[in-house]
Amino acid sequence: MEENREKDAGCSFGICLKEEGTLIGQIGFFKVERGPAQKAMIGYSMDQDHNGKGYMTEAVRLIVDYGFKELNLHRIEAEVMPRNTGSIRILEKTGFHKEGIARKNVMINGNWEDNQVLAVINEEFKLK
Repeated sequence: MEENREKDAGCSFGICLKEEGTLIGQIGFFKVERGPAQKAMIGYSMDQDHNGKGYMTEAVRLIVDYGFKELNLHRIEAEVMPRNTGSIRILEKTGFHKEGIARKNVMINGNWEDNQVLAVINEEFKLK
């Protein structure tokens, strides 16, 4: 992933518990597009034992702030399976809005699955 960071193609961060330093998840940007788009996709995962405790909501808030302030992104997108209501709730709590359904967007376990597309826009974006 260091190569992606150097090429401005993506970046990844661990999510750790402050007290113990235990790694409980990961979050990052991929498919970074510069030029006229200035956007990236967000992806994340968390150890199931830590779901529902607010850790991912905090991590998404932090990485969106990083994406807008440090990477100067205009738009951050996410794609989530519509039945993953927990993830959709996290994204909506952190400012993402639903944009529609990408039909048969990704193959999982041999089946084409739909994705809910969500995005958040940096209203203060200025091209550097």
